[in-house]
Amino acid sequence: MEQSMDAGGPIPRQEDFDAIWQATLDYIEGWYNADAERMRRCLHPDLVKRTIERHVESEELRLRHPTAADMLVGFTEEGRGTEVPEPERLYQVTIVDIFRHIAMVKCVSTQFVDYLQLANFGDRGWLIVNVLWELREGEIESDS
Repeated sequence: MEQSMDAGGPIPRQEDFDAIWQATLDYIEGWYNADAERMRRCLHPDLVKRTIERHVESEELRLRHPTAADMLVGFTEEGRGTEVPEPERLYQVTIVDIFRHIAMVKCVSTQFVDYLQLANFGDRGWLIVNVLWELREGEIESDS
């Protein structure tokens, strides 16, 4: 039997929307502009970023080894996002939900669809704690 539940909780404040929006912009714009400091400030140090990959031989879908915050900051610093030509660095951000100290954001960019989970850490603000992503076109493949 399905029951409806009211999530309840306080109505999100404009400051929360603004901070979540800014953290998401730091994530995507930091990536595109090789701005490691911007990327670092929006990520929780214990961030986990994952995607689904297809094993080449077995065709099995599975979770790819997670990317940690330090790795993502390093990839940003290396300029991996700058490989996308500037006119193609498009993105759309949708704040899907906010409930007290947690939020879900969808960020669609030229290359990726990212679902960001953020948490509010008080004085440290809203930080991205989890990312689940996929390529917009094609699949990640692995032979290991």
